[in-house]
Amino acid sequence: MHEFAIASEIVQNVLETAQQNRGGRVLSLDLEIGELAVLNVEQVTFWVQELLKGTVAEGARIRVKRVEGMVDCDDCGRRSRVRGAPCDVLAPLSCPQCGSFRVRIERGKECYLRRIQLLR
Repeated sequence: MHEFAIASEIVQNVLETAQQNRGGRVLSLDLEIGELAVLNVEQVTFWVQELLKGTVAEGARIRVKRVEGMVDCDDCGRRSRVRGAPCDVLAPLSCPQCGSFRVRIERGKECYLRRIQLLR
């Protein structure tokens, strides 16, 4: 249920930004959520929409861009794309090239509010 907590933070940031910009109506917001973030995008979107009801952002269009998961392998030196799924939370990541578990996640764990479009 951490999707609700994430959605709450997103909504708080959206509403604070709208208030700082003279309370303009929020038309849209753009999110980036990594494939390795262990977040259900549909749930995050649902909760954001629910929490925006009755605010200057009610009905705002929500766009989500998925960020590919990428790891760097300390053994073979390659950068590779990896995919994550909610059931993989406890599964260790391995290098798709050599199978090593000595990998560093370079991207794909993020969850960002990238853009807010306001009507002034």
